[in-house]
Amino acid sequence: MLDIWILMALKAEGLVDRNKIMAIVFLLERAYGLTKTCFVPGRIPWSRDVETALRRLVEIGLIEELPERAYRLTEEGRRAVEKIPMKDPKFRYPYADIKFFTRWDLDSLVEYIRLNYPQYAAVSLCV
Repeated sequence: MLDIWILMALKAEGLVDRNKIMAIVFLLERAYGLTKTCFVPGRIPWSRDVETALRRLVEIGLIEELPERAYRLTEEGRRAVEKIPMKDPKFRYPYADIKFFTRWDLDSLVEYIRLNYPQYAAVSLCV
């Protein structure tokens, strides 16, 4: 499911920064709990699972990584997203949230997470 949420975020916005993908997947996980993705606190909650999914999606050719750690769908990725049964509420409702959150800038997402999930918005002490 994690791959599907990432693909849907890229479908909704076109070009998405890695940090924004992390924030959106974090919010989806809090709302729906569909992927059981583990996040660690930071300015933006971080997940090794999301990093791994991004690498995997690049390797299989569904997305491409651009400079500055931004991603977008490839043509093959667009075809894969079109196969997702959007009439199914399991996909339709989360996609509505994805579209909502992709309209926000990263600072707004960070602020929303800080206010609603303060335990995940702690400043990381790692260097």
